[in-house]
Amino acid sequence: MSEHEKRPKLFIIDGYSIVYRSYFAFINRPLRDKEGNNVSAFYGFFNTLLMLVRQHDPDYLVVAMDTAEPTFRHIRYPQYKANRESAPEDLHAQVPLIIDALNAANIPQIGRNGWEADDVIASLIHLAKSRNIDSVMVTGDKDLLQLVDESTMALRPPRKGEKEYRFFGEKEVIEEFGVAPNQIVDYLALIGDSSDNVPGVAGIGPKGALKLIQDFGNLETIYEHLADCSASVAKKLEDARDMAFLSQELIELKFDALSESEFDPDAFSSKTIDWNSVIPMFEKAQARTLINTVQQMQQIEIDVSSPVEETVQTKWNKPGVYHAVTNLAELEALLKEKTEKGVLSFDLETTGIDDMTAEPVGFSFTDRPFEAWYVPIKAGGKAIVSLEDALKLLKTYIVEKKVKIIGQNLKYDYKILVRWGVGTIIGYFDTMVAAWLLDAAAGMYNMDHLANRYLDGYRTLEFKEVVVQKDGVFSDVPLETAVRYAAEDADITWRLYEVFSKELISRGMDNLFFNIEMPLVKILADMELNGVSLDVNKLYEFDKEVTSRISAIEQEIYALCGKTFNINSTKQLQEVLFVERKLPTGKKNKTGFSTATETLEQLAQLDEVPRLILQNRALVKLKNTYIDSLPQMVLADTGRIHTSFVQTGTATGRLSSRNPNLQNIPVRSDDGKRIREAFIAPKGYSFLSADYSQIELVVLAHMADDKALKEAFIKGEDIHRHTAAVIFDIHPELVTSDQRRMAKTINFGVMYGMSAFRLANELQIPQKAAKVFIEEYFTRFNGVQAFVMRVQKQAEQTGKVATIMGRERQVPEIRSSNKMEKAGAERIVVNTVIQGTAADIIKLAMIKIAKRMADDQLHSKLLLQVHDELIFEVPETEITKMQLLVKDEMEHAIKLSVPIRVGMAIGKSWGELG
Repeated sequence: MSEHEKRPKLFIIDGYSIVYRSYFAFINRPLRDKEGNNVSAFYGFFNTLLMLVRQHDPDYLVVAMDTAEPTFRHIRYPQYKANRESAPEDLHAQVPLIIDALNAANIPQIGRNGWEADDVIASLIHLAKSRNIDSVMVTGDKDLLQLVDESTMALRPPRKGEKEYRFFGEKEVIEEFGVAPNQIVDYLALIGDSSDNVPGVAGIGPKGALKLIQDFGNLETIYEHLADCSASVAKKLEDARDMAFLSQELIELKFDALSESEFDPDAFSSKTIDWNSVIPMFEKAQARTLINTVQQMQQIEIDVSSPVEETVQTKWNKPGVYHAVTNLAELEALLKEKTEKGVLSFDLETTGIDDMTAEPVGFSFTDRPFEAWYVPIKAGGKAIVSLEDALKLLKTYIVEKKVKIIGQNLKYDYKILVRWGVGTIIGYFDTMVAAWLLDAAAGMYNMDHLANRYLDGYRTLEFKEVVVQKDGVFSDVPLETAVRYAAEDADITWRLYEVFSKELISRGMDNLFFNIEMPLVKILADMELNGVSLDVNKLYEFDKEVTSRISAIEQEIYALCGKTFNINSTKQLQEVLFVERKLPTGKKNKTGFSTATETLEQLAQLDEVPRLILQNRALVKLKNTYIDSLPQMVLADTGRIHTSFVQTGTATGRLSSRNPNLQNIPVRSDDGKRIREAFIAPKGYSFLSADYSQIELVVLAHMADDKALKEAFIKGEDIHRHTAAVIFDIHPELVTSDQRRMAKTINFGVMYGMSAFRLANELQIPQKAAKVFIEEYFTRFNGVQAFVMRVQKQAEQTGKVATIMGRERQVPEIRSSNKMEKAGAERIVVNTVIQGTAADIIKLAMIKIAKRMADDQLHSKLLLQVHDELIFEVPETEITKMQLLVKDEMEHAIKLSVPIRVGMAIGKSWGELG
């Protein structure tokens, strides 16, 4: 053992480096506490801290923090870090919580006014050396690598694709940057540091700087040997001499931020850390993983009266016991026993993720947590249990006994079991849907993530760990591994069921879950199984026409520009528009001036070329997205297209569609209609369309209880014409098409919190006039304004918003002191209440219609839901009955204070429906 290996170690945490990294690691799926507050930084920071303590057992531990005061670097160079945007409000809000938790745990933090945390770290390292203590800096900041030497290492966060923190000594610094740690300052002084707005030498990049350092050693020597550099390099260096040495001064860390008396090893000792005291804070943040980690580290005994009693005592993270069922007699005996309770957790293993083509290779089940059984149809490349016989047993004991099934993404299992003749299972509890309902903004609902978040940090065996080869299949996985992976799925699903079912009840969302979302799972599965017929020949003909139109537009563009060029090249387009045609430049991005759609729409008012480019882009997108793709998506077995409806994809509760996305086919254009005309009803059938009329405005009128708006709906008036008449104070018959268009924009703009600036852009009118329109709207429809203010105030008080049916959405940003964040949140809460309620209404209608169709034993099928519209495939003999049935159920899905109206259409193709 070397001398340095024997020495005690001081771990120095670069506080804000870890805080920022933790916050942005969850930026797309923030972690939130029960009140909806973002706790990503809090969780990530302490998760890192606990990892360090567990894995490295430091002798001493201290956290270095920046303060709000400017440093000597800001005084020396006022532009220092001036390019940095303010940290998000919900990140700032977590720092005091982190400090409080560190204090509770007796973990020291050090920050000094006038100094950066980097200088504090340098000073701590310098003082540690004088006490024969080695140091480890936990940081992602490359500036700190200048401190690495034989007694100091950096522990850097994992890069993309890596899982573990990496130690950086002198060798690793040289391998990464090509220079030694004591050359980092001069290397960065040459290339600059954009993150800190350190200028460096203009025109000298990493390769050039590396060569200069390797040739001359340091900055001073480089400037002493300018004559030995190439003329161009020498000129760049000479022109930036002052900036180079200023940069060196800014980057070099100082060792005198702390005095000798401020270095107290006893205060830094990890033996004094008190994790017991911080557990209540972890509980408040719903950080079950952190509580579990602390338990494992210290085997803490929690007082029975502690508020974290239930979380700690449940121990959801303990491993399960899993069994293989390899013969039919044992399988039948187990199914008979395990279905006695009438509830079973069930999960299929298949050959792929496409539920319209996948084949079963096994299934797992359980009626309890911590134990499960797996039935391998194939494992290790060999057939084990007869698929035909196993499916018969499933039919007997699950379908015929009407057992309630618990699953994760039940729609997938439902469809495969129907396709393979088992029949229709009773989908009782889908843990994926429950997780989404409980946190609709989380964005991640896969089992691995849910187990880690809700089951005390449980780490599941991931598919990529089981099927290692890129083209590998699960049926080739050895039986022992297959059992562990597959049975775990059923077990974890049951555990999540127990956690989520209690949470749904406590949050008052069990009615929404069991009476709307769970019945919808079966309806969506049946819709997907139904599919819709496509006349590919119509698309082939349309393709020829569109290809010809694209070519003609391109030739017209070339003729106007006097040359041919790559229209899809941003660089070449910038040259044509802004240099050659001298059009005004808009927003600038990394690749130059913007050529985005928004910019081109503005330029199209000034020049023909941008207008033609927009036409070209629209046609190319239509061709790539639909004309070329749809024929390839027709399933050979059915001759139909089978889209997938995503139930958990939006925070408002709206459904979305993918593979292909049939909700996004252009509605108003003739080209979009041509696409929809290719979707056809089979012989003897027609399409029936039922579309809610202005459902979101109906919801607004009801919830706002606005007399004028309600009166218009009660009278069955054209709501946009009515609004225009009220705003412009004229008779409805005198309203012009332009005035109606303005009123329509305002009507919908209110729901989305449209500003006067945006309304002015939409209507192409002065901003002052737009402001007057909005004020006039709220004056005439004062109930709407009161409703908007009421909803926003309630959300500010509770941090969340809810629909009429009780669907919740956490919106903690509404409490932000950042004006832009708060304004965005205010728009979200109003939109969520209205759009979410409208989504709930059509879901209710779908459920009632499906029940009536089943009760009446109709042969009609629900094929598509496109936001506020339902499309059915109806035998000619059932058209009248279905029109009456669908209209009745949709208009009476819920009782509001204003009538709900439905428009209907019949056609042989989707395009004929209007």
